[in-house]
Amino acid sequence: MSRHPVEVSCKAFTKLQLHAAKYPHCAINGLLVACKQTLKESKAIEIVDAIPLFHQCIELTPMLEIALTHVDAHCHANDLFVAGYYEAPQHLPSSIEPSIFGSKIADKIHGNLESVSSGEKGKSLAHLVVIDNKRITKTDSLNFFEKANEGKWKRCSQKDISFQENCEPVLMHLLNRKVARDIVDFDNHLDDISAHWLNHAVNQLIAME
Repeated sequence: MSRHPVEVSCKAFTKLQLHAAKYPHCAINGLLVACKQTLKESKAIEIVDAIPLFHQCIELTPMLEIALTHVDAHCHANDLFVAGYYEAPQHLPSSIEPSIFGSKIADKIHGNLESVSSGEKGKSLAHLVVIDNKRITKTDSLNFFEKANEGKWKRCSQKDISFQENCEPVLMHLLNRKVARDIVDFDNHLDDISAHWLNHAVNQLIAME
């Protein structure tokens, strides 16, 4: 299996953690979005954004299909691609492993990414992230998994994952300012379409830090 280094932006890290912090008693999920140009130029997967999906009935396939259609259109218009899936379980088990549902969604993302890699097989572009929701202020709360040759999702080596230096202090500052309550996922968007799932206001706050 050929591996690509993964670089996580402050915006992506902060938004997925704010999503988990907003709903500490719920299972949550979302998508990871990466830059096509970075992949072409440096062969690195630069995760530039996180798109919060759901916190209620996270396994409702019709709602998920609607969300994926919107996110795919956004990616196509901005030279991005869906590079992975994140989830935080409602009750964290002693052994952190992806859920069955999460693995199925990540399988679909993995299959779709062959076009991004020019049809090259054996390249693990897709990643599945399980959040340790007891450690959400730390970068090591994100447990990365990649597709193994035998078809299962296995844990990535931490040396292949890097984060922007200011991730943790930015997140702590925004948590202290109660910004988590402002994060919008697709559940919120479907209840009120004026609440946008791209979270423009939160993006601006992160950029200002």
